[in-house]
Amino acid sequence: MNEFALTTTPEEQTAPLTVINDDEGINFVVDLTSRQTSYCSMVAETVEEKAKLYNATNSTEYRIKDHINEVLEVKDVFVEVVKCTNQETGEVSTCPRTVLIDVNGNGYQAVSLGIFSALKKLFNIFGEPRDWETPLKLKIRQISHGTRNILTFDIVS
Repeated sequence: MNEFALTTTPEEQTAPLTVINDDEGINFVVDLTSRQTSYCSMVAETVEEKAKLYNATNSTEYRIKDHINEVLEVKDVFVEVVKCTNQETGEVSTCPRTVLIDVNGNGYQAVSLGIFSALKKLFNIFGEPRDWETPLKLKIRQISHGTRNILTFDIVS
């Protein structure tokens, strides 16, 4: 997986924060501009392609956890590392924010170690999305580990 070191500008450091839920439903305050590394499989060269990529990764309308037991035809993947602040404890940690981009250009996002871990395994076996002959059909699943719920996916044919 390719990673790029990114620095933040003073304007980014004062950017608005977003509240999100992780796999377990815990609320975090996320500064999406604080990412230090990212990966994107989509190659965007034209203005139209860049707009499509931006909209899929920045204005994601869909949350992965709202599509449990559904199949997504995933064509591209975007992952960035974001800083998450637990609203209850104030603890700051780094988390992977993953966006699965389907064949229609829709983005499905999650801050999920389960989805990130499944993607790493998927890339080891199938290669990166730009190497896939066709989009992969991923069935979103939620598994329970005691009191924790973790998102993952299966590959379906």
